[in-house]
Amino acid sequence: MNKAFIYIISLLLFLNFSLTLQAQNNELLGTYKIVFIGKDKESSKYKAVFSGINDAAKTLGKAFSIEVEVFELSPIQGPEESQSKSIIQSFLKNVDGIILSPSENENLSSVLKLTQFHEKEIVLLEQPVNAITPLLTIQPDEFEAGKLAAKAILKKLPTQGRVAILTSSDPSPIFDSRMQGVKAILGYKRIEAVIKTEPNYKSALISIKQAEKNDVNHYINGWIFLDDWALQGMPDLPWKPNSLPLVTIQSSASTNLFYDLGYLQSMVLHPYHEWGYKASEALIEKLFKKQNPTNNEYEAKPILVNWENIELYKKHWKQWLR
Repeated sequence: MNKAFIYIISLLLFLNFSLTLQAQNNELLGTYKIVFIGKDKESSKYKAVFSGINDAAKTLGKAFSIEVEVFELSPIQGPEESQSKSIIQSFLKNVDGIILSPSENENLSSVLKLTQFHEKEIVLLEQPVNAITPLLTIQPDEFEAGKLAAKAILKKLPTQGRVAILTSSDPSPIFDSRMQGVKAILGYKRIEAVIKTEPNYKSALISIKQAEKNDVNHYINGWIFLDDWALQGMPDLPWKPNSLPLVTIQSSASTNLFYDLGYLQSMVLHPYHEWGYKASEALIEKLFKKQNPTNNEYEAKPILVNWENIELYKKHWKQWLR
């Protein structure tokens, strides 16, 4: 009887110890909040970035036994919304860190200084903000993106063939760098026209059609789009599939349709998911481990997408936008 009693007590003590140990192992070592603010909530590009942020939060949260809550406060394009308002909204959520792709159309220095005064960490994507020193800046290599686009179309052009280049009518260091990359490969003699447009589907199509109409001598033998605005809707280009070389820098998944239909030969893709993952990783390591990045700038290389890897990146886009 005594032996049985002792056995039961020992078993209960062992079970209690095991449950206590398991509870300790499951105990969270920290809870953090991160907000992402892109330029446009509806943009596929920023959805891909947010996917990377989420993936890093889940992976590192599990690895470090912490909880990382992620929000998106990217504004919807319109006069009543802005990134400044989104940053202020982030204070109401009491976030620990902000990942921001700053708009060229807003002066964000003051509100970001206030953010840093309250000891919130900041990671910037795509471009810097005056007077702000972030934890990390993830800078895409736009010059290389332009070079890749030019090299890709050069293979499709006839001897001495010329191209038209579609770019934004809004001044931007991003498009300036892409243009410089294109010119570094093609030179000035291979560029027939630079067509500027407002950065949206409707305006881009109008500009392209007008340029083709004006090209009465057919000097335009191909096109480079420095962004894919004209490919973010139903196909309505003023030429037939497989009749005119076209290379674009890709910022939306809809561009894949134009590739499948034969309008598009190659795309240059920035690793948007990687931007988000790296940004989230840097913030989490700073917040939890008090560890700064080895370098406070990270340059992400663009990727040429063509027949060799198009199916892989179609799968990636589906994962990023799920």
